[in-house]
Amino acid sequence: MIRAWVAENAAALGPSLVTVGFLLFFAGVLVWVFRPGSARQYERQARLPLNDSAPAGKAGKRSHG
Repeated sequence: MIRAWVAENAAALGPSLVTVGFLLFFAGVLVWVFRPGSARQYERQARLPLNDSAPAGKAGKRSHG
């Protein structure tokens, strides 16, 4: 019975599985972003560009490569 349904609906099965996969991924991202304790971490990261704790002589020197 299931094989017959899959055979009849094979063209619609792939996009449906991709849609369910993206939905699960999106739900996982929401859970990760709004998990308990994450607000404190995001606030700390948001203040990083304003943090002046780097020594004055090394603030503009960065090695690339």
